[in-house]
Amino acid sequence: MVTRWPGLLPGRWRAALAVLAPLSALGLLALGWWYAGQESAGALDTALDDQLVAHRGPHLHLLWSVSDLGSPPVLPLGILVLAVAAGLTQRRWPAVLLAVAGPMVAVVLTEFVLKPLVGRTHEGGLSLPSGHTTSITAMAWVFVLLFVAGARHRPWWLRALLAVLAVAAVLAVAGSMVALERHYATDTMAGALEATAVVGAVALLLDGWLRRRRPTGRPSLGS
Repeated sequence: MVTRWPGLLPGRWRAALAVLAPLSALGLLALGWWYAGQESAGALDTALDDQLVAHRGPHLHLLWSVSDLGSPPVLPLGILVLAVAAGLTQRRWPAVLLAVAGPMVAVVLTEFVLKPLVGRTHEGGLSLPSGHTTSITAMAWVFVLLFVAGARHRPWWLRALLAVLAVAAVLAVAGSMVALERHYATDTMAGALEATAVVGAVALLLDGWLRRRRPTGRPSLGS
């Protein structure tokens, strides 16, 4: 028997997201304002991009495979896997809703609102925020919130390992996009910030709705 908190998120994670989500949104706004309408790399991009391109070596095939983890064809499959796994958790449909809505809202906002609004281009295509980075970061956040934050009954080392794997996936996709010269580094930063803000906001909204529906004075029990 384990004690369940009344919402979707444990208290510490809820408090952390309440700070992290708006800070990420502010960081995204700052990057969008700074690079709006630009067609070339900034100083930060030059420093980071050159290093990644210089060290990519003979691993182009591997980099392309890694970058595909954030590609549009993979997104529906990733959402489906997350939604099915979320349906097996104690929170069921709120977890499923987070698994579907979080990544979808983040990617749609990136591709159809933010990219045209910012207008930054890379080799002629709209680039900020990076859609691939948005996609993988959004899915990584859903994974962490549902299966790390929401799984306190699992050993701490397993939760830590899962969190590290999620972060590694984000860094790998973002890094590969830069190394392959498909995006500037700040494009990928913007994608990660946007996904963090959106998934964080969706999770907080669902958590707040659940807490309003359930009495907080006496926690429910689940096996």
